Amino acid sequence: MGYSKKVLRDALVRLKEAGVEGVIIGSTVLMLYLNIDEFEDDVDIFVTNFSPYADEELVRSIAVKLGCELSQNEWGTPSLYCNFNDNELTIDLHENVLDLFIPENIIKSAREVKLLDIKVKCISIEDYIVLKARAGRDHDLEDLKVISDMVRRGDLKLNINLIKERIKNEFPDEEKLIINRLKTSGLKV
Repeated sequence: MGYSKKVLRDALVRLKEAGVEGVIIGSTVLMLYLNIDEFEDDVDIFVTNFSPYADEELVRSIAVKLGCELSQNEWGTPSLYCNFNDNELTIDLHENVLDLFIPENIIKSAREVKLLDIKVKCISIEDYIVLKARAGRDHDLEDLKVISDMVRRGDLKLNINLIKERIKNEFPDEEKLIINRLKTSGLKV
């Protein structure tokens, strides 16, 4: 079951009011860049003003303020299961812990994207693609194939030089592997 831009907007405003500052890092990035009206997946936020993994009491108080249930995601960091405007929405609060690593330069270079009447910070679509290719899980590779199809149809424009530069600068030891995954997915890098 999906949710609208307004639900996403309201959820992000309420998160900020509850003291959460961060950058959108997951599939919501793609949906925002494509200006899609209906969202489906959870919202992945890389928290920049506290540690969601270590500050359990703070996260618990945020969940209470928002009226959300608190659980954990696959990385062991907090997930908020919320009901906003009669729509269920899961918000995962991430940081660099366990198997998740997002370079500081990717977070620092986050862009502001318009969402109705507000601006939200999210990583670039190019950085999203690099992170998907680096993760390399089956569903990530499938997502990259979908993105490749969008590029081929002209629905999505990418800065290939930015992708190559990011891989080279942030993941030099994995450069060949990441490039190969992108090529296998149909992206011309």
